[in-house]
Amino acid sequence: MRRVIILGLVVAIGLAAVIANVRAVSAAGITSDRYINNQTHLKQIKADQAWKTVNSNNSIIIAVLDTGVDANHPDLKGNVLPGINLVNPGKSAHDDSANGHGTAVAGIIAAKGNNGIGVSGVLWNAHILPIKVLDKYGQQDNIDVIAKGINMALDRGAKVILMSVSSMSYSKALTEAVQRAEASGAVLVAASGNESDRVAYPAAYPTVIAVGAVKSNNQPLSESNSGPELNLVAPGMNVYTTKPGGKYGTLSGTSAAAPQVAGAAALVLARRPNMSPFDVRQLLYQTATDLGERGWDRQTGYGLLNVDRAVRSNPSTDFHEPNNSMGQASPFPIESQIRGRLNQSDTIDWYKMDIPYDGKVTLRGSISTSISSPMAATFYSENRTPVTYYMGNGDTLTVPAKAGRMLIKLERTGGVNAFTYVLTSSFSINPDRYERNNNMDTARPLVGNQISVTGNFHEEGDQDWFSYYVREYGRLNITVTPDTKRMDLNMRIGKQGQGWEEFDTWDRDNPVERAQKDVSPGKYYIRISEYWGNQVNGEYRLDLSFTPVRKDVNEPNDTYRQASQLANGTLMTGTLPTHTDSDWFQFTVDSESYVSVRAPFVPVSKGMRIEIYGSHTFNYALAATDQVAQLSDQGKEVIGLKLKPGKYYIRLSSTVPFKYDAYRLTLHKEKLVDGYRDIAGHWARAEIARLTRKGVVKGFDNATFQPNQQVTRAQFATMLIQAMRAKGLPVGAYTGRNPFGDLSSSHWAYQPLLMAYKLGIMQGYPNRTIKPNQPISRAEMAQMTARAQNLLLTKHSRSSYRDVPISHWASPAIEALTSRGWLKGYGNLFKPQGRATRAEVVVLLARVYKL
Repeated sequence: MRRVIILGLVVAIGLAAVIANVRAVSAAGITSDRYINNQTHLKQIKADQAWKTVNSNNSIIIAVLDTGVDANHPDLKGNVLPGINLVNPGKSAHDDSANGHGTAVAGIIAAKGNNGIGVSGVLWNAHILPIKVLDKYGQQDNIDVIAKGINMALDRGAKVILMSVSSMSYSKALTEAVQRAEASGAVLVAASGNESDRVAYPAAYPTVIAVGAVKSNNQPLSESNSGPELNLVAPGMNVYTTKPGGKYGTLSGTSAAAPQVAGAAALVLARRPNMSPFDVRQLLYQTATDLGERGWDRQTGYGLLNVDRAVRSNPSTDFHEPNNSMGQASPFPIESQIRGRLNQSDTIDWYKMDIPYDGKVTLRGSISTSISSPMAATFYSENRTPVTYYMGNGDTLTVPAKAGRMLIKLERTGGVNAFTYVLTSSFSINPDRYERNNNMDTARPLVGNQISVTGNFHEEGDQDWFSYYVREYGRLNITVTPDTKRMDLNMRIGKQGQGWEEFDTWDRDNPVERAQKDVSPGKYYIRISEYWGNQVNGEYRLDLSFTPVRKDVNEPNDTYRQASQLANGTLMTGTLPTHTDSDWFQFTVDSESYVSVRAPFVPVSKGMRIEIYGSHTFNYALAATDQVAQLSDQGKEVIGLKLKPGKYYIRLSSTVPFKYDAYRLTLHKEKLVDGYRDIAGHWARAEIARLTRKGVVKGFDNATFQPNQQVTRAQFATMLIQAMRAKGLPVGAYTGRNPFGDLSSSHWAYQPLLMAYKLGIMQGYPNRTIKPNQPISRAEMAQMTARAQNLLLTKHSRSSYRDVPISHWASPAIEALTSRGWLKGYGNLFKPQGRATRAEVVVLLARVYKL
């Protein structure tokens, strides 16, 4: 059995409580408590104003079902009764949780007020009965322990029972305990939960006050559960309170909001001890500060708890007025209770109910008259003819309802005096369209490779069975997604005549169940159920997809003798269903070429390898990489190399097998011109080819020369020194000291740069740098070439170029090289600040050194 996490906002926020030493602020006029001004929630719910009317209740017991309470805390001592430990019976109910959840909750209710220390609870003096139902991690294996805690509280005479705990699962034992509490006259208060979903149990019951959480600006916390069962909201962000060991800190979430309502209920009972739980609830709802839509709404219920108004007001028998016309209809949420009054002058009440799914609404009536049918109830469902029923005391109506808005008109029948009515609503979803499909024999067949169906669990113990016929080997993907976290999904898949495989990960933050299964031809069954067998008012969506095993059209090509033929521009495809499988391809190179392979798609994220062999080199690969998938994801070339004419082979393999989708690789052959693939037709092609053969320049590993790329100082120095050596000039090796801080001895151009510096061709900068990676300008190219030639540089009387005046620092060098025919401009422009390119430098060196 899996663990049930039953907490207010323990995991998400609440038990991430911060223990802090906060500087005391004067609280004159409120209480003498040291940290009262850190308790902004008290003003938000107007508890500070209520204290002028009532601030204590020593006459009733308030049970706190939680992790226990530190009864020795200075701000709780005297307000805590001996407790009950249902986690470890026989031990005390001391709070052993790492973050003091129960102690924090108790402090929000009943930290001693106006005692000159710490904080204040909503009540200053109280009788808190701790009942430990959660372990030190804030967890409980069995939700029925909460039910036991309620019963123990009732046995000890508790009149207010607080549960800052939650479970998304329904429980019969919990239902019975909640019903007993109502019959026993105890007010139940519970946190709505913090899953950003529907209200959790026990808060979801109509006779439990479900409390959500808001921030200081009265906007709901995003984590706070909401929906038709929500009744009230209270502050739930960084509520300052007690912590174990005499400390103080904050608690957040609905765990922190619910105890404020429990405290308010206790103050109401201090003024009116004989009020019924129903009357207490209605008074708190009636006096709440309305938020959002008028009246009740899904996000904030009846509104923000207002303690002052609650303790000073008299209960109303019909606070939903005015609702005498259809346009004034008051909200009547499903799974809730309303009270109203009809008399001779007020004969009609209207309500509106939002129906989440097609289903049935049940109303149970309690009417304060002995006349058999004092009230007519007419239901207006969308796209349906109105239906009228007559109700008397104790009657139950069950009405079909379509998803959407339903209006309800309650009308006093003739000859009846004034009466009060109480209606309790409940809802049950209709069976889904595939019912009945509760066993293998009635399994509903699913047809197609992409299927989506919607189902539900409309009754206790409901199971939904489906069948799917597989016609060929493949992979079955099934995802089941609930629309509420109240639905705890369980999925089983099995082939006819064989065993079952269960898929049940259960994560309340991600309740989706997923299955991926390799399948063979035959009939498969899929069973979807609710783990606890509960009826749930919600739906799930089952998405099924079938992917057949991909056929590899090139098979068999498992050896080089079976290699499939490739031409230039060919797309290679195939699957590698086992880690021992290999796919072989062959191609022919007619002239020296650059061969590249790219991978538009690879079905795996790692593990795929490519190797290229020559027809006589099977003992070693000419090139190889096992980063095919990674390079594919990056959009990069998988492999590339120069190849001479001949026959070659490609071998593909993968340590991560795949058979449901094919790899896609492309082969491209580019004929090389003088060893390069990017100089054909270039104006400097002849010089580039000639100087490459002489070793003056060389290209890049991918068979490019990149003639239009800018030339850096390191590249220029290297090409210049190589040109000098090719000409036979005496250029030795540099052995002196390195004067430049930005040139390490490991730099690839260390020697050429320092030789150019030694020969006076290249100069450094004042900050002892030579900037090897800085591009050179055309003016710098001319200047350094002239220095290398030891040319006599004199100022000319006129310039050959419009953009190089004779006053320009490089004019003498530019004119000297131009006059010798070694350097040319662009018509009458030279563009001295333009970046010198690799092609320009090659042509210049070829002319200068007659190479």
